[in-house]
Amino acid sequence: MQGTIRTLVGFLVLASGASVVSNALTPFGDMFEHAFHVQGVVPNNEAVVGTVLVKFGSEAALIFFFGMIVNILLSMTSRFKYIYLSGHVAFYMATMIAVIFHFSGLPEWGVILWGSIAQGLIVTVSPALVQPFMRDVTGSDEVALGHTGGSGIALGGLVAKLTRSKKHPSKSTEDIKFPKGLGFLRDTTVIVALSMAVIYVVVALARGPDLYREQAERWPELHRLLHPSGRNVLRRRVHHPRRRARRAG
Repeated sequence: MQGTIRTLVGFLVLASGASVVSNALTPFGDMFEHAFHVQGVVPNNEAVVGTVLVKFGSEAALIFFFGMIVNILLSMTSRFKYIYLSGHVAFYMATMIAVIFHFSGLPEWGVILWGSIAQGLIVTVSPALVQPFMRDVTGSDEVALGHTGGSGIALGGLVAKLTRSKKHPSKSTEDIKFPKGLGFLRDTTVIVALSMAVIYVVVALARGPDLYREQAERWPELHRLLHPSGRNVLRRRVHHPRRRARRAG
């Protein structure tokens, strides 16, 4: 009973956080389109997940569940011995796969079946691509990286190996000394708020002075963008502190 209630409450919090982020980014997107004469959307993965779950929650949850089973079976029967423990990342993938397969014309059972297989394959192969570089960093195969950026990280590692200089090796970013006074920038909420404030001001200046006359009544809503409360709610609801995949066997 406790787990059921916590799941229901968590879903409501997730949907509410997505609504806050969407309401804050929509007017910003409109202002950006008028300022630079382009069309598009302002993407935010947490907001997208919350929005998608309202319509495709069942498919996403089933893909997430059966995809985990496929992951376990593949880790038992193939050379890729990885169990994907980054739950929130796997859930992001499940929602994305549910939407893609739905709009590709598959019936609901097809979305769940092929989506689960695709999810299981992705979460099994992705850590394997990054593992050679993880091994160089950690010195062992005990822990692997489970993240949606696995293929990009592997490509970056491969490019670095091909282009590195043996005579003049690059210094690690870990060796860079930053002033202690900038330590507060390590907080994700703080850096997002400051970054969005700068971006917001730049877009507002590009939009021109007529912005203040045309959208004066929307400033309270736009102000929400400077306070990333919705994003913070979503991160705390769906993020797990560990992003990893563990080798099995």
